[in-house]
Amino acid sequence: MSTIIASASLYDQRPGESRFANTVEIGTPYQFGTDPEEWACPVAVHPLHEQLRDTHGDNSIQAHCLAMSLAQQVLAEFRDDDGLLSFDRGEALPLEA
Repeated sequence: MSTIIASASLYDQRPGESRFANTVEIGTPYQFGTDPEEWACPVAVHPLHEQLRDTHGDNSIQAHCLAMSLAQQVLAEFRDDDGLLSFDRGEALPLEA
């Protein structure tokens, strides 16, 4: 991943399992290929989803917003499968905030 411009460390727990650390990372948007109106942005949610593809948009802001949205979607799917998302001190992580 290119330079990480945003990251968050949290903790996840599946039913009946121990809590584990999770890191969300958003990289620097970059111009993709030769089209000046296609940008991409790297995104990672370790270890929940190791193979996320870069998001693509018409400009750097859109690509960045799509990367943030993809990270939120991965976390929401984990939560919807009865997973718990929390901060270091144990308080629940509200994805809708």
